[in-house]
Amino acid sequence: MLVTRPNFDLTTRYISIWAKKIIALAKSKGDAVFDLDKKRANRKEFESVIRKKEPSLVFLNGHGNYNVVAGQDNEELIRVGDNEQLLKSKIIYALSCRSGKILGPSSIKFGADAYIGYDEDFIFLYDENKQTRPEQDKTAELFLEPSNQVMVSLLKNHTPKEAHKNSKQSFARKIKKLLSSQSTALESSAVRYLIWDMQHQVCCERLTK
Repeated sequence: MLVTRPNFDLTTRYISIWAKKIIALAKSKGDAVFDLDKKRANRKEFESVIRKKEPSLVFLNGHGNYNVVAGQDNEELIRVGDNEQLLKSKIIYALSCRSGKILGPSSIKFGADAYIGYDEDFIFLYDENKQTRPEQDKTAELFLEPSNQVMVSLLKNHTPKEAHKNSKQSFARKIKKLLSSQSTALESSAVRYLIWDMQHQVCCERLTK
């Protein structure tokens, strides 16, 4: 598994730290993990590792748009019409805004097995009192646990379609729990964004004959 973990602002700090749980799970299952953390999450290193190590599973964390997923300091790692052929024969999960809309389908055209991502912004809320300890942030957990369920499922040998479904079901359980219990104001405001993330997670797959 290749994982990119840029860490240079609040958003990337959170998703980078939460990705540690996925790395730990992969290692516990004996999988080789190539962790491009912080400054290592640059294009040169990314392209080198993906070519030399040929990981079958790629977990991208970082900012993005319809055409791009970025690494450290928003350096472009993958761009439509540039280098998406690097994703050939791979399963990709991009915890990144918008890349599921154009980059995802484009990577499939270039031979990727599957691309799970978000076709609009991925939004999460956080507790301002936990900014220095993201792993203890129960508000962020509402979003990052269901989103990471994609990788948990893939590492447990579920198909991409099943991983996508499992993640959406995890979002739905969080929403149901918040609606049926005494929630804080912050938790209550999270519901609309949980629904948004659930609705905008997409799974593109290569058609097999």
